[in-house]
Amino acid sequence: MAFALYLVFIVSYFLHLTARIPALGAIRFDLIMTALVFWAIVLRPPRRKQPDYGHIRLILAILAGYVLLSLPLVRWPGSVLTHGIPNFIKAVVFFFYTVALVDTPRKLRGFITVFMLCLLVRVLEPYIMHLTMGYWGDVTTMAEGEYLPRLAGSPYDKVNGNGLAFVITSVLPFLHYLSASSLKFRLMYWIVLPMLLHALILTASRTGLLALGAIVFGVFVKSRHKLLIILVSIAALVGAIASMDQLQRERFESLWRSDVRGAQTASGRMEGVWRDFKIGMERPIFGHGLGTSLETNANLGGNAMPAHDLYVEVFQELGAFGVMMIIAFIIAIFINFRDARRALRRAREPDPYLIRLVDAMQTWLLMNTLFSFASYGLSSYEWYLFAGLSVVVRRMALQAVPATEPRTVAQTSPGFSPALAPGNAPYRK
Repeated sequence: MAFALYLVFIVSYFLHLTARIPALGAIRFDLIMTALVFWAIVLRPPRRKQPDYGHIRLILAILAGYVLLSLPLVRWPGSVLTHGIPNFIKAVVFFFYTVALVDTPRKLRGFITVFMLCLLVRVLEPYIMHLTMGYWGDVTTMAEGEYLPRLAGSPYDKVNGNGLAFVITSVLPFLHYLSASSLKFRLMYWIVLPMLLHALILTASRTGLLALGAIVFGVFVKSRHKLLIILVSIAALVGAIASMDQLQRERFESLWRSDVRGAQTASGRMEGVWRDFKIGMERPIFGHGLGTSLETNANLGGNAMPAHDLYVEVFQELGAFGVMMIIAFIIAIFINFRDARRALRRAREPDPYLIRLVDAMQTWLLMNTLFSFASYGLSSYEWYLFAGLSVVVRRMALQAVPATEPRTVAQTSPGFSPALAPGNAPYRK
């Protein structure tokens, strides 16, 4: 019951059902679902063993404690209480709900399938609207008096061009690796892939292009068919360039050229990050308060936008200690996926789906680490959802290791639990 409610919440959250159906928005449907999932978890029969969270839960607990203890010392404590903490809680629930409820391979498959379908709908809806009605949703300045239209989320999905590019690059690793599970899935992947890549071009997101490069690099490193990947990538690049108009081409060329339209906005992004960092230096120890990056920049820098760099955003809001905790949090996610891969290599009969899923999430993590240097995300869902998935896949990978084999990965990694030591394998069937 709790897992089914969680899936309903996932669909509502990602597809913005409360915006599509005003009645759901009026009754605060997402908040109701969050509370129902919580109570369903509380009322479930006690389990023999609690989930092995590893160091991630400890890091989040320290971070939450730091936010509360430093509240009297930040610049905007009222904003922290009314906006910062509630938004942070909305993001962190993805971690705890995922770890608590996605506890079997079948549930993991169902959860990933629903998550992928939601992301695909978020991309294909505005893309089809663009093809059929000329919808764009966003615009950017190229030069004085010249503007470039950009594909953004649908009218119900308030993400700009960069946000839609992030959605596209988030679903691509999962489609690539998990499509190997069946011929129908593989066929769907090759049908959808050109549409996703075209939609990415239409977003005119330079960060999205770099993120796509990170995905291709990750796939290339893991693949045994490197020559094929090179050939397909070259063909895709030629096709992409041919499909761009002059403004789109110059928009992407501004990544490495300073003599094209759009170069000013590229350099302006770097200058903006440096300006936001200097604003953070005004309170480098405790920061201005959780969730106050936009308010801080508006009042101290005259620019009502949050810092477009995760680490500068955290520095502004939580100070240097907060940056260290976020870096430790990301490293812990990397370690969980590494341990999962090592455990699956030692398993006698590893689940092929789990192997492909680890590949997909490692590639996604590489992409999102790059994306984090050009986007905010301290109170966004992505890091916490994938932190939860890293705990889930690591736990399932360790279950596949024979109980008679020393579990050196588990014993030497931060997430080790004595209950998983040799002779204490409660999950082994």
